[in-house]
Amino acid sequence: MKNRLYKNCAYASTVLFCGFAGLLAYAWLATSNPRADESGIHWSSASLGSNLHVAVTSNWGGILVFFNRAMPYTGSVVSFTGDKSVTERGWTGWGLYFRLIEHTETNETWWTFMISLWYPVVICGILPAVFVVQRLRGTKPVTQSEGAKT
Repeated sequence: MKNRLYKNCAYASTVLFCGFAGLLAYAWLATSNPRADESGIHWSSASLGSNLHVAVTSNWGGILVFFNRAMPYTGSVVSFTGDKSVTERGWTGWGLYFRLIEHTETNETWWTFMISLWYPVVICGILPAVFVVQRLRGTKPVTQSEGAKT
């Protein structure tokens, strides 16, 4: 039972690894977000409901971006400078970025969370790598004298 659970987790982790590695390859090879044209800046994203959007960009080596508005917040709020009803909080570091902007008068929020694609690629790649190494060590190599029975 324990071995079967371990094997199923290794297979599931392999599927996730391939998915995140594919997203990383897409971020490097495809047209990166954001795209600018005469009408402004546009992000290609997938919507997972009305308030959750996901995008992939090649910026900073490959980033997975989650946000709740038409486009993610990636800079400072210049137009709200001096407005006491708008607060900005967040943190940045080690391949992670989070910003939350709240407008206290309208109760609107604007948030963005970015994570480097290398985190899920490495984390999801550990279990399949351990599984492959264990399988390779567990098989007994056939020597020439054993294999050549005539």
